[in-house]
Amino acid sequence: MRKKLTLALYLVFVDFVSMNLVVFPAYAFQVSSSTTGYVRVASQAAVSTMLAAQRAASVASLATGISASTAGSVAVRLVASSVGWPVLGIVAGMTLAMYLYDQTKVAAIKAAAAPPGPWSVPGYTNGFVGTTEMHAATAAFTAAYGGLYDFWVSTAYMPSPPAPNAFTCQYQTMPNGWIGPYSAGQEMTGQCIYLHYANAAYNGSDPVMAPSSPATQSQLATYLGGLPANNPLSVESNTTLVGAQAQPTPADSTSSTPVPESGLATTVVPATSVQPTDLVVNPNANPPTGTVTTNTQTQSTTNTKTTTTTTTTNPNGSVTTTSTETGEETAPVSCAAGNHEQRSFGSILQDHMNLWAGSGLLSALNLLKTLTWPTAIPTYSLQSNLLGTFTLDFSAWSGMLTAIRSIIIAIAGFVAYRMIFVGAR
Repeated sequence: MRKKLTLALYLVFVDFVSMNLVVFPAYAFQVSSSTTGYVRVASQAAVSTMLAAQRAASVASLATGISASTAGSVAVRLVASSVGWPVLGIVAGMTLAMYLYDQTKVAAIKAAAAPPGPWSVPGYTNGFVGTTEMHAATAAFTAAYGGLYDFWVSTAYMPSPPAPNAFTCQYQTMPNGWIGPYSAGQEMTGQCIYLHYANAAYNGSDPVMAPSSPATQSQLATYLGGLPANNPLSVESNTTLVGAQAQPTPADSTSSTPVPESGLATTVVPATSVQPTDLVVNPNANPPTGTVTTNTQTQSTTNTKTTTTTTTTNPNGSVTTTSTETGEETAPVSCAAGNHEQRSFGSILQDHMNLWAGSGLLSALNLLKTLTWPTAIPTYSLQSNLLGTFTLDFSAWSGMLTAIRSIIIAIAGFVAYRMIFVGAR
């Protein structure tokens, strides 16, 4: 049971250290980088509102970039315009957020947005009305239907009332080997489906499929704009926040969409109040109007009394001064009679120290005399060509350092207790 309890306490300690190392550094960048102690940020809700307002323009810009791109990556950046931002101390042109599609995603969007290519079936004249698309069986399609079909064609509903249902499909008499129409099933898309048997006896009615033409800019915009947010190719899934403390990722083709100051609501908060989801637009913002500043001075006298003077500047310009005096008085205490240890505290301590001197533990405790804790916790700046400049402030991990110091003090206190009150027994 004792081993299990020890293991549980150890795991709790590991979790605590991990939380300090992983979670708290999110706040460290703002605290160390702000020279004024205040940061201008946009909340997650404000950023979402900006992205929603800019979505249509961003989709159009992405469609233009993808249409013109030959094989490279495409990016669209939402940047601070020259309207309103400079007044807030923010340079025009700073990237607020960006949409980035790598080469693979660009190719996937072009293929998905391209219109279906023409097709033909020997001995059949296409009489379908509306958009039709011929598909060759994929590995997933073949597995879903046991290899029974090798081609399928999707067609639109009949262009007449009533509302679309199983009875409004367009009925066509297709060559031998084709069956349908059916509703779209597994691994299929479309409204009405015709299937072709994979049996070699029906190879004579296999379709001839021509390559599709490249998607136009309008088709690309329609495809991107219609993707749900959870789709890997949607604009929402490829959005990255940048702000003042990061550098935008380069791309082969880049365009910018200016956003006025009124397009993104920002507020000034203390550097220690910045949340991990906030977008930092100015790490050195001026304190908001009416901020109360407090100066505290402590003066120690030669005796045991201490005087603390606090000066507070109020928002209306008035100054309030408060003085507090703290101290303690001591009086000698002696024991006139009683059945107790006759030796003095000093002699008992020296006796116990002599007993412990041979254990090696006393010499280890002597090392604590030279152990000092830094008054300032270090800050490091990291430079990366890919991610830009990051400032890492270890004061965000002060909780972990305090925990380690407390453990050392507790162990030293326990050993001192054993030496003073127990001796070498």
